[in-house]
Amino acid sequence: MNASDWIGIGVVALVVIGGLLLLNQITKPYGVKTEEEFQQRKQMGARTAGLMGLQQILDPQAKKSVEVQQDLRRGIYDDKEEADDPPEAGRRGTER
Repeated sequence: MNASDWIGIGVVALVVIGGLLLLNQITKPYGVKTEEEFQQRKQMGARTAGLMGLQQILDPQAKKSVEVQQDLRRGIYDDKEEADDPPEAGRRGTER
């Protein structure tokens, strides 16, 4: 192996190590250090919720999109299903 091979291996190793370190930093939970910081974040969350409510009043499509996102989280994928319907398997589930 010559010098260019070792340089290539070194570059690949640095990229892999850098990626692992970045992934490690991203997955760490955010720690709130002081009570003031907690209150500030809590206030910002309330402000964001208020702006979302205002946007839903001004734009009916925004309200519909929020409802659709909530339905998707609950597992409702089309207008025919209801929240309390059991899942259906096989062909009979698609015929309805």
